[in-house]
Amino acid sequence: MANAKLITPFLLCALHVQAQIYSPVVLKKGQADSTNLQAMARDIFTQSAAVTPREKAEAIWRFFLTDGRFVKPGFWYHIAGWAYEEPRGEVLDPIKLLNSYGFGLCYQIAPLLADLWEAGEIGHARVWFLTGHTVAEVFYDGAYHYFDSDMMGYNSLDTGPLKNRPVASVHQLEQDPSIILGKLTGPRQVDRTAVDAPWYPADVRANAIEDLAKLFTSTDDNWLYAFERAPHGHTMDFVLRPGERMIRYFQPETAQTFYLPQKFDGTSWRDFPQEIPQYNIRTGDGPKSQKDTRSWATGIIEYRPPVVQPVFDMPAPYVIIDAHFEADVHLRGNETVTAETSTDGGRTWVSGTALNGPFDGHWKSQPASRAVTGSYGYQVRFQPQSAKLSAVILTTRFQLNPRTLPALAPGRNELQYRSGTQRRTVMPVRADQIEKAASKTINITYVGDRAQGYVINKSPAPAELLFEVAAADGLTLTGFDAGGRFLDLRDGLAPDKFTAEVRRVAPWPAKTAPEPSASISWALRPEGPYSVLWTHDPKLTWRDGQTISRTLRWPEADRSVRDLPAATRRIYVRYQIRGMAIDDFRLAAISPAAPSSSTLQITHLWRENGQPRKHIQSIGDPQARQSYSVPASDTAIITNEAVIMECPQKQ
Repeated sequence: MANAKLITPFLLCALHVQAQIYSPVVLKKGQADSTNLQAMARDIFTQSAAVTPREKAEAIWRFFLTDGRFVKPGFWYHIAGWAYEEPRGEVLDPIKLLNSYGFGLCYQIAPLLADLWEAGEIGHARVWFLTGHTVAEVFYDGAYHYFDSDMMGYNSLDTGPLKNRPVASVHQLEQDPSIILGKLTGPRQVDRTAVDAPWYPADVRANAIEDLAKLFTSTDDNWLYAFERAPHGHTMDFVLRPGERMIRYFQPETAQTFYLPQKFDGTSWRDFPQEIPQYNIRTGDGPKSQKDTRSWATGIIEYRPPVVQPVFDMPAPYVIIDAHFEADVHLRGNETVTAETSTDGGRTWVSGTALNGPFDGHWKSQPASRAVTGSYGYQVRFQPQSAKLSAVILTTRFQLNPRTLPALAPGRNELQYRSGTQRRTVMPVRADQIEKAASKTINITYVGDRAQGYVINKSPAPAELLFEVAAADGLTLTGFDAGGRFLDLRDGLAPDKFTAEVRRVAPWPAKTAPEPSASISWALRPEGPYSVLWTHDPKLTWRDGQTISRTLRWPEADRSVRDLPAATRRIYVRYQIRGMAIDDFRLAAISPAAPSSSTLQITHLWRENGQPRKHIQSIGDPQARQSYSVPASDTAIITNEAVIMECPQKQ
């Protein structure tokens, strides 16, 4: 049993809680809201006037087509290797993919489609891994229907008006390749009356439709993800403190400013994106679209804390590229100061830039190389604490999907503003450091292989992990989030973080062991009583009556509680497993948003025919929904540059 310890969230300055602004969002009227899956699905349906389940499924498919020639605004594009984060590997969380990336491969867009179909309440959605490709399908009208935004196509059945025909399922394509091949009139010719454009355009040009059909009909290596495919532990919650501003650009600040994923293989670090000269892919070009002019964008969080603190907290809703710190420093000849950062709630610290005395002036420092890169928040401290610092400035650079921003157009632009109603602080937990994070463990061990691994029960007896969760700054808890990825490894199949596909592991436990079990529960006291949030049900149900034996049993479980008793300050989350593994833990504390006494300043920057323009909107009550308009020239060429949100310090 480990010593009891509290999981420390990324704390926020308690001295100015009353002035904080929580998760401000500004969108152009009619823009799809990428911060919330349910809202985004509804917005896509509204944009496309989709009413029936068939229309709604297609609307989401079309919105995420990877080639900008076929859809505007071209929210998503295809590129390999640039949506990866250690230690989890290939990014699958939908909110991360929508907001920090906006690009990826089939194994990222397929679960994203499934998540949005379910968020839009069309019906149950599921994901298939066909060796070399990943696809999704959604259940409505008594059957599953497969749509592919990555390779850009779907296949109708029967005859009659195209939009009235049913759409084939993966299982139907497995059994009958003519559903695909019958659409062709020649090796590179397609019957335009039988398909909805686009219909696998790259495969048609390459005479590769037969290969596409074989992906389905070679059924031995087709695997169905039997449970939820993607985690749902990330949100776009953030806080603007007095003296803090967030700048989000519509382009990268420079062509060399981007998040460059690196992977750790258990021995060394290497760039994850691969140079592919054949397709003109160069790592130095960043994650730009290979088909058109779409690209990533960057942003900055800049914080000028009013007082020097022992530890400064810099959470971010977007994936972090880098950071740097500034301060006025006074050191005598025998004194030194070092900038240190932590990404695990202060359990471990990494030394960055150091400064030796004598020194009296402005110092610029930075973390150790990649110490904060690829994370969503860090803490920074200057050691020793006795060092004389003032006028501290903390700057965090991040990556974002510019197609999520409110882009101004010629004429009058109607904008809609809202803010959050809660304060969410993430509890960083890594499976390979579980003994440092859990307040109690029973019968667990970590099994690792090439920087991939999972927690299992050490002996056949049940295993337990207990976490103590508290709100930042000693505030009350109104809720919490708890989740994780559980693995049934009896078939010797586990997820591969480097490919988002399947890797072989030693089958565990033995086939003769009891049926695997797992659960998440919570209590107000460590001794209980515990309320169950989630229990693994190994029994699969088949909505269409088609039993699939080729299943990957890796359930993702995410649950939320928002009705804790008044004056709750901490709760306990318990994970229990027997014959199942866990390779990802997700925990977050929820506190109420305090009334704000600050004004939020929103600045829109753009150019009209090359001439700079600016609109500043002052939001006097940041917790109230508001609408405002930004006028732009009716005839000028508009180039959007940035949206800035700032919580000014009170004088």
